[in-house]
Amino acid sequence: MDKYTPTKTNHLVAIDLGSNSFHLIIAREQDGCLQIVHRQKQAVGLAKGLDKLNYLSTPAITKAIACLHEFNLSLANIPNSAIRIVATQALRQANNSQQFINLAKKVLPYPIEIISGKLEAELIYKGVAHTQPLRGSTFIIDIGGGSTELVVGDNFSTSLVDSLTMGCISLQQKFFLNGEITATAMHDAKNFAIKQLSGIADRYRESNSKTLLGTSGSIKTISQVMLELYGDDKITAKRLKRLVKQLIGWQHCNNIPLRSLEDPRRPLLASAVAILSSCFSQLGIKHMKFSAGGLREGVLYDLSQSRTDIDTRERTIHNLMRLHHIDQAFSQRVLQQLTLINKQLKNTTVQLSRAEFMQLCWAAQLHEIGIAINSKKRQHHGGYIIEHSDMPGFSESEKKTIVLLVRNHRAQIKLNAGEQSHLIATNQRTHLLIQLLRLAIIFTQGRLQPQNTQVQLYHQHNALIIALTGQPELQNKLNNEVEKQASAGLTLTIVTNNEALPVNVI
Repeated sequence: MDKYTPTKTNHLVAIDLGSNSFHLIIAREQDGCLQIVHRQKQAVGLAKGLDKLNYLSTPAITKAIACLHEFNLSLANIPNSAIRIVATQALRQANNSQQFINLAKKVLPYPIEIISGKLEAELIYKGVAHTQPLRGSTFIIDIGGGSTELVVGDNFSTSLVDSLTMGCISLQQKFFLNGEITATAMHDAKNFAIKQLSGIADRYRESNSKTLLGTSGSIKTISQVMLELYGDDKITAKRLKRLVKQLIGWQHCNNIPLRSLEDPRRPLLASAVAILSSCFSQLGIKHMKFSAGGLREGVLYDLSQSRTDIDTRERTIHNLMRLHHIDQAFSQRVLQQLTLINKQLKNTTVQLSRAEFMQLCWAAQLHEIGIAINSKKRQHHGGYIIEHSDMPGFSESEKKTIVLLVRNHRAQIKLNAGEQSHLIATNQRTHLLIQLLRLAIIFTQGRLQPQNTQVQLYHQHNALIIALTGQPELQNKLNNEVEKQASAGLTLTIVTNNEALPVNVI
């Protein structure tokens, strides 16, 4: 099949014709970075339209074509676009797939590429690798409507890829068709999945991957169920076993009392859980986190010219800085102050971890992102921009921490404001990061100061202590900062060269 590749292209379009849902994603490529400008999704359920002879029914085709017509309307005014459409298991399996493609081209006049299961797995991995940092060997599972993809890789390269012909729709049609969830149906569904996994299980167990991620709507749904039941979205073997028993206890998909479960996903939960729990037991998986990246992101980045030798998060930060015209020279000087502070806190009880220092650096680079909207309240505008921006490479918790730091980098500190309570649970470590970012900005002393301010920083009994020699203007600013931090319950102490430092300062 034809594959469109961009030549000086402004916009990239990826369309994923999945067995359960169709997805459209449009991005603008700028300075080697992708900015997502539009997403569209429709639950088509194409796999449900396959009969026993693997022919797509007329109603299934009609519904799918109507969706593609809507997608084409969204593409009408996209300039200079490179477009790639990929189809997965349902169309791989359908004996009348060409009939569907011929009809589809009449409403969406672009080539449709029915990709192999292994290529699907590779594109899934690429989508994840471009949307979050992967360290070391990473194992990814994607449970689609008609197939399940497994892939192991490192950085941007894959080493193991497999595609199994089992998905949440195909198993639902086979074992949970009328919505009933019985012990026998669950046992049979899991046995079916185990047989599918038996030929490849050893290779994946031997990969010893430290990072395990799940993609697709099915695993996203399961992670949301975990969040509702346990307060966090981690998927563990123990929790899956409990969920299997709960599903059997509920007896029917309509009886599942979970608020996080969307109606289209309700009939598919039991089959998705059967597949994932079988993967856990057969592949030796103990825990897994959901990743938002996947096939359509992989197709998008496959079209793009984005470099793979640059850290995904670094690329995202630099893109936001360019997009919002941030004063990079000033941000760089704030970063230099943070580096000096980090060195002074080393080998102390409050030594920053690498992750904490990186969060400070990201916030320092973006802290003025809202200044173009309103300089007086730039911290609030900046927090809003970051909160509502696509940030490939960043986990949700990393993004929330950056929002919290940017919103509190100046003016009054609001740790428990209602607008922030849903973002992140603050603790002493996040309070410390807020203090350090604010101090680094103060130490930078405006935009024209050519050198870093030499200040000694200490810590004792949950209090930051600054030893200052001379510099009356800076001392006045720090005295005001002491009051602002005190009003938020944070302790900051200033000592001058005429005062003795506290005993046993570390």
